[in-house]
Amino acid sequence: MDAEVFLTYSNVSDADLRGRTVVVIDVLRACSTIVTALSRGARAVLPVPDMAEAGKIAGNLDPDVYRLGGERNGEKIEGYHLGNSPLDYTQDEVENRDVILNTTNGTRALSHATEAEHLVAGCFLNADRVVDFVQEVDDAVTIVCAGRQNRLALEDTLCAGLLLDRLWSSETPEVVTDSAHTAFTLYDTDRNHLSSALRGANHAEELVRQGREEDVTYCLQLDACPVLPYYTDNRLLAVDGPPADESSD
Repeated sequence: MDAEVFLTYSNVSDADLRGRTVVVIDVLRACSTIVTALSRGARAVLPVPDMAEAGKIAGNLDPDVYRLGGERNGEKIEGYHLGNSPLDYTQDEVENRDVILNTTNGTRALSHATEAEHLVAGCFLNADRVVDFVQEVDDAVTIVCAGRQNRLALEDTLCAGLLLDRLWSSETPEVVTDSAHTAFTLYDTDRNHLSSALRGANHAEELVRQGREEDVTYCLQLDACPVLPYYTDNRLLAVDGPPADESSD
């Protein structure tokens, strides 16, 4: 399978994405939160790049039918219902509601990738579901790691490597890009002690210092929540596959 990896979203252009199946990864924590919200009955998650866009959307909705969620620098945004901890997105909070989500890195990466032919949100929680989807719809994939403050995030890179390992059946193809090789090799090196490697990531250590160790433990669970968040009409929906009119022949 033809695979490209961007280790941060900041240098991705529309041309890199157009006509491609794209997986955006933000393990800690936006994509893990999206997967969790949809698994607990949210009607949709609307990823937005900033507070202005979030406020504009919320202003046009009945207050009973949505939840505003998000963070800046790890902290819940003042006036929002929820932060960016997936554990906050309980069934009581989100069932039959839209979630308008605004985060420092993850939702910006998703907003940056909307030129994709197919766009899904991925993390460790739904890794196997994402792999099944990619194999179903395409023989090529672009993985975009959200990263952190325009820098590589170890947890996202390792997740990208895990996806490649499964897509490639643990064997690298003859032709592979440098960034895909980097993600795959890093995962292959750490696969036997993946949990400790992930917990040593800078972002994971910072969340633990902030008292959010439960978030880290939750987000690092593998294949625990097989939900596929698929982007269509400016929102992410939990779907079994792409809409029929977008499927490959």
